[in-house]
Amino acid sequence: MLTKSITLIAFSLCTVPLLFWVACTHRSGPARPGNVSVDAVFVAGTKVGWWQECTPTRAGEAVHCRIWNGTGLLLEDEDFLPCDKGSTVGPNELTISPDPVFPGPDRVFLTNGRILLPSSRFEELTIFVDWLKGKRDTPR
Repeated sequence: MLTKSITLIAFSLCTVPLLFWVACTHRSGPARPGNVSVDAVFVAGTKVGWWQECTPTRAGEAVHCRIWNGTGLLLEDEDFLPCDKGSTVGPNELTISPDPVFPGPDRVFLTNGRILLPSSRFEELTIFVDWLKGKRDTPR
């Protein structure tokens, strides 16, 4: 009987902290708003996050991306270009990073390290991204 009690106490002392650790470190993803594409990836931000989806265009010159906020409000819906001004991003490269270093609602970070920016604000955001990377002294 004493052996069972000691075993139960030892089991509890090991299991209870483990359960608390799992409960505190497990992050379940946010609920996807109904109007957000099922193919969109949730990108974690510092306080909030965004849903992002990118698809190749028919012309092959740009990538069309849509970005929604956490509640499903569409923030971006346009063609995006590679920040490095390099070749067009191919379909096999279009894997969005869910936890980038400098997340934001106006840029898409790919797992291969490339960054996509909206074509309508490309020059402005290229300067900002260069500043984030330490390549410029000012963000503007």
